[in-house]
Amino acid sequence: MSSGFGARGGVGRCYDFWLSFESCAKTSSPASLCFPQRDDYLECLHHKKEYARIKEIKKMKEAKAAGGDSGHH
Repeated sequence: MSSGFGARGGVGRCYDFWLSFESCAKTSSPASLCFPQRDDYLECLHHKKEYARIKEIKKMKEAKAAGGDSGHH
């Protein structure tokens, strides 16, 4: 969380990403220069890219199993 406090006390797991984004936002213009830091912070919070990749891998494995491919080339 941007407050710096984690759910169980101490520093939150994404706080370092927030600090990086906040620092960039304070010193950069235009704000689009900070998109990579913002994306890192949001990924840390929500794991959308990670979940999409897991879903893609699972789909590929299911397709491979359905095709009867033994994995040999």
